[in-house]
Amino acid sequence: MKKKIFAAIFIVLVLMIGIFIFGNDYQMSEKKVMIHTKTNNLSTIMTFMTFPKHEKIKGFIVFVHGDGAQNATQDDGYKPLMERFAKQGYVSISWDKPGVGKSTGNWLHQSMTDRANEVTEVIDWVHKAYPNANYRIGLWGASQAGWVIPKVMKQENKISFALLAAPAINVMRQGIYYNVWQAKKSGATNQEINRIKRNFINDSYLIQKYNTYQEYKMHGGSEKISADRYRFVRKLLNEDATADLSQVHGKIGLVLAAKDKNVDSVETKNVYSKVIDAKQLRIKTIPNVEHRMINPDIANSDFLINLVGVILPKYYLIDKNYLDYCETFVSQLSS
Repeated sequence: MKKKIFAAIFIVLVLMIGIFIFGNDYQMSEKKVMIHTKTNNLSTIMTFMTFPKHEKIKGFIVFVHGDGAQNATQDDGYKPLMERFAKQGYVSISWDKPGVGKSTGNWLHQSMTDRANEVTEVIDWVHKAYPNANYRIGLWGASQAGWVIPKVMKQENKISFALLAAPAINVMRQGIYYNVWQAKKSGATNQEINRIKRNFINDSYLIQKYNTYQEYKMHGGSEKISADRYRFVRKLLNEDATADLSQVHGKIGLVLAAKDKNVDSVETKNVYSKVIDAKQLRIKTIPNVEHRMINPDIANSDFLINLVGVILPKYYLIDKNYLDYCETFVSQLSS
């Protein structure tokens, strides 16, 4: 009996190990580099296609994080997309945010302009490390990167293209949209929703008015955040991407989530369509997905997201339609 139990356990373990290897078998290699900017040292990874080895590099895609203390691969969540880019001959470049992993500095001390300057310095590093005029330089970014990438593309005319996933336009309107959506989800009445809007606007006014978190709390501020986070939010509140978008160079691939709870996809689509030349812009709405473009079959369960993220991220973590579109976008640029 004991032998049968041990045999069963052994078989299960072998299967789990096999599934893990299968689900994490990316056909790309990684190279770690340290990029020195004017303010920080950035712990960076570069991903290259493993097979076929004879294919030349077509270009580089610089990853621009959304909000939060993100490491270079977003805990490997970027890898399914990086592999798709690698298949098309593109090297992905991404780094631990300042103060995360082995990167120096503090990302909470950065404004969106600081972040844009950081991206530009990484692009300058690419030109120096790989001095080949035939390489394309592209950007990929999600969510908060929607306020960073337009600034980069406005000032850097060597960028060929950018893919933006679920970006917002205006920070204040995005905040109101998110809070209203959450209120409706919880069954709030119209009166309660209006109160939530007023509270959000009033709290934002207090953040803009007072330099320190202590002053903000003394005058009725309700948010419980760290002093560094307060400093970061103060710099972010006035951001609006419209003016920067009207001056971008290169092609733009706008990817929207049909069921986005964080960002008003309708507003984003309308503004991009209005201010960017139609010849530069491609818009794709991915059906059924929410803000993070996670596979909708697991998106509503943190347990499943974490489980799949460890065992089978390559095949089931990120929505296939989203991955297919991103790969198609860069492949068509190369053709």
